[in-house]
Amino acid sequence: MKMKCLYVAVAAAVLSLAACRSSKDAVSVNDLDGEWNVVEIQGQAVQAESQPFIGFDAQDGRVYGYTGCNRLMGALTLSKPNKIELGQMASTLMACPDMETERLMLNALASVKSLKCSGKTLVLYGADKEPVMLLQKRFEVVPLSSLKGDWRVVSLYGAALPEGMETVPALNFDVTANRVTGNSGCNRLSGAINHDGADENSISFGNVASTRMACPDMDTENQVLSALNSVRSYGLLDNGRLALMSEGGTIVLELERSK
Repeated sequence: MKMKCLYVAVAAAVLSLAACRSSKDAVSVNDLDGEWNVVEIQGQAVQAESQPFIGFDAQDGRVYGYTGCNRLMGALTLSKPNKIELGQMASTLMACPDMETERLMLNALASVKSLKCSGKTLVLYGADKEPVMLLQKRFEVVPLSSLKGDWRVVSLYGAALPEGMETVPALNFDVTANRVTGNSGCNRLSGAINHDGADENSISFGNVASTRMACPDMDTENQVLSALNSVRSYGLLDNGRLALMSEGGTIVLELERSK
């Protein structure tokens, strides 16, 4: 019983660490939690039209992600320092042109036994202690106050905006008044910013309304409004852009600071 109490105390101390200091450190829950892009599988660079990622929620004992085609979810167990067990994965059943990346990813995840973390890189190892998957932090969690100001939309549902747009969709975040305003490519829009303080990168937009002018490109207009209504979280990408994501972690809007 004393040994068990000691282990809990040590574990609590480890959980207070906020980042991976080196690959020699025990990986804490804080290190692991969050979403990671899949960069390599079995030593081969991932080349997928839509970026696969893995998300870890150690507190709730779950893993989730996206294979580039289907959503996946399963259970995870952290039994010992740097040891991890992933339960059998369940996934959606969409058929996509590239099913090979998905197959390799699911096979690699099924073989994972341990992990190491260094900075923004996480390596998953199989039973033979050979790396099976290389991951990199998908985004940085930043305070809501970091969103303040003007942003322009650079991609929508992973695709670049049509060339030659007369008015580029743009958003302004007033985090003090909890308001979002802007334009969807033609019409003006406004709505409320909702943020759950218990989930630091949560965001959603309520009561989004827009003017109703007829525009040459209503497709982009409608997609911007649809994307805004689906947003549930945000994060800062390595390129400095802001990602707004739907419930499943899909980036529906990518923004950059207006110059």
